[in-house]
Amino acid sequence: MVCKRAATRRHRRLAASVALALGTACGSSKARADPLRLRADAVAETQSPTGLVVLQGRDDVTPWIGAEGLLWAGAKPDATADILVLSMRLREPHGWGEVRAGRFILATGAILPVQIDGAEVIGRAPWGSTVETFGGLPVVPRFGARPYDWIAGGRVSETIASGATVGFSYVQRREDGQISDDEVGADLAAAPARWFDVAAHGSYDLTNPGVTEARASAATRWEPWRVELFASQRSPSRLLPATSLFSVLGDFASQMVGGEVRWKAAPRLDLLASGAGQSVGGELGGNGFLRATLRLDDRGDGNLGLELRRQDVSTAQWTGVRAVGSVPLGRGLRYSTELEIAAPDHPDGRGVAWPWGLMALAWRPHGGWELAGAVEASSTPVHRYEMDALLRLSRTLEIR
Repeated sequence: MVCKRAATRRHRRLAASVALALGTACGSSKARADPLRLRADAVAETQSPTGLVVLQGRDDVTPWIGAEGLLWAGAKPDATADILVLSMRLREPHGWGEVRAGRFILATGAILPVQIDGAEVIGRAPWGSTVETFGGLPVVPRFGARPYDWIAGGRVSETIASGATVGFSYVQRREDGQISDDEVGADLAAAPARWFDVAAHGSYDLTNPGVTEARASAATRWEPWRVELFASQRSPSRLLPATSLFSVLGDFASQMVGGEVRWKAAPRLDLLASGAGQSVGGELGGNGFLRATLRLDDRGDGNLGLELRRQDVSTAQWTGVRAVGSVPLGRGLRYSTELEIAAPDHPDGRGVAWPWGLMALAWRPHGGWELAGAVEASSTPVHRYEMDALLRLSRTLEIR
């Protein structure tokens, strides 16, 4: 659990940097005829210096074509660089179809997300039918050799009375010519009324017969409430390729049944409660959280949040509290902070509490520049104290 929490924090920092870079790039686009709009981001970390470059190109004169790229660059002691995303997308102006080719993340219907070097073709009919097909090579680091490795599949869906969409998908993956994944899936999304909607998806493994993953939810809403019930089942051994070592070490299937209630207690105050019973490998437990979010202005540019979380299933037994805040300071400045404290039920000499905190300051002057810095500090069972710093410099270019 300790290693998982440490890895999760590092992955969260990277994901946050990527999401912020992409989100800012998308948000900065304006409805005017800029022949090309590019954005580049650089991220640095003190312990393991890294670089992240995000490039996006869009053309408002011919919006049917677009391109995006994401380059990850590491540093000492093991200098690495790799392309995470590099693709081009062509769209039919009326929305009847599109083609995407290159390196990208594929996710559609009940098919789990997968990174491929290949192509995806989508066709849409005026009466609501959609046909998707894709094929390519699963991505390996640094464009390594992939002899006889490939993945292919597709999805067909139909929209019924503009209130429900039903889809069926199939995917097959091979490694060294041998089938490592062979699945069929189905998905459903429907809103029979403005106050009620349901969604479900599931996939079935044909190689090792059994349910890979299934989830269903139903939600109803009436101001100021929203109530959702959900249930899910996951089989780890079927989520991994059949050739993976972990897939033969045992299958600890997990089931979860729970609900979520959201209450808009005031115009700027949201309260959220979630709880679920969970079974992992036959061991019963549960998890849940209470969260409050206060918006400091009508647009939500500033906010404060407090969350209390409890996890009690299998070997993961801990209680945590989390506080977040984001405040615009004017003149292009924004301050944000985040603090977490987790207390394990069984410390076993690893400390009675594990704190983690982050403080960040971003400055966005005119001219397309953005400078952001953050300091992170934590105490874990592995390190009594640890401190990292993040620095990001971004520039949006408009080439006419």
